[in-house]
Amino acid sequence: MKLRRLLLAAAMTCLASSCYAADQEAQVMEPIHHFFDAFGRQDKGGMLAVVAPNIEITSMHQGALHRLSIDSLADAIATHRGGSLAERIHDPQVHIDNDLAVVWAPYKFSRDGRVDHCGTDVFTLGRIDGRWLIIGLSDNERKDDCR
Repeated sequence: MKLRRLLLAAAMTCLASSCYAADQEAQVMEPIHHFFDAFGRQDKGGMLAVVAPNIEITSMHQGALHRLSIDSLADAIATHRGGSLAERIHDPQVHIDNDLAVVWAPYKFSRDGRVDHCGTDVFTLGRIDGRWLIIGLSDNERKDDCR
């Protein structure tokens, strides 16, 4: 009987910690999903609402390093004319330590519903005043093998 209770207690602990981890990951992913939803609507305010002020986006493209302020990116997306834009991530890997999180996720970028390029996004998030915000963004880009 004692063994059964011990096993039940151990199972409950594992389930509780697993649920907590899943909830934490969902909280970390929320601002990323919000950012890309706003991106698709070309909503500058929506994109900036989940990003810390004055961050830079660091991109690797054809072996060269490019930097762009989040404000410049949000302006470019918000003022884009000539069809819809969308960036979709999939299979994110989330790592969390206290108030710092990193999300690594492959993406596909589409113009008017057709894939233009793909790559990997790397988000750094910080929990600031109890709220997860994107505090860094890096990516790469390629045109080949974007199935």
